[in-house]
Amino acid sequence: MGWFEHHREHQAEQAHEEWAAQVAHLRQLAELAHGWTGDPIPLDVGIVAKRGERSYLVLANASLVEPQRLPGHWTGATQGVSFHIARGVSYRVGGTRGHYEQGDEEPTAIDQGTILIGDQRVVFAGTKASREWLYAKVIGFHHDDHLPWTAIQVSNRQKVSGFQYPQEQATDVRFRLELALANFSGTREQFAASIDAQVTEAVAAEPEPQPQAPATAP
Repeated sequence: MGWFEHHREHQAEQAHEEWAAQVAHLRQLAELAHGWTGDPIPLDVGIVAKRGERSYLVLANASLVEPQRLPGHWTGATQGVSFHIARGVSYRVGGTRGHYEQGDEEPTAIDQGTILIGDQRVVFAGTKASREWLYAKVIGFHHDDHLPWTAIQVSNRQKVSGFQYPQEQATDVRFRLELALANFSGTREQFAASIDAQVTEAVAAEPEPQPQAPATAP
């Protein structure tokens, strides 16, 4: 077997291993989606649990994210006459100074701490701040497409906030949050069915094995 054939065979084996790992992971998620209802909240989390509250995830290396407004700027032409007052100082009269435009808001991590995704709420406990997002008041949530953070809108707070997590844990964090919300809202069966559909789709996408190169005659 030449180098090129060996390289193609190695790529095919690697692709199949990655596919098998993805299918195994999805099947684990499907199993959780169908029957798991969380675990007791550990005593050392640093968050006071409600009576009977259960945990879907405790993440110690999380960040609280809130929108922070970027610096604004003045726009528009400036006209008028400048009078010199002192060295390096002038005073302008007449004309207009334009208008001030506020800067855009962008999500910013403002504190580090622990996130608890429970069966009734999400709680952030940090060094400077704490936040609680009650599922009963959730209007909607959004997973960012580019950064590992999730925004949650609740009816009792005007400003949207959320939490950030390590990139390598994004899939697990988002799955457990959606499972907790589905369990709370009574849509668990639909959520589990959507995971089952992903398993079926992944199984059907098994990469074709690389055909063996014919043996070279002596």
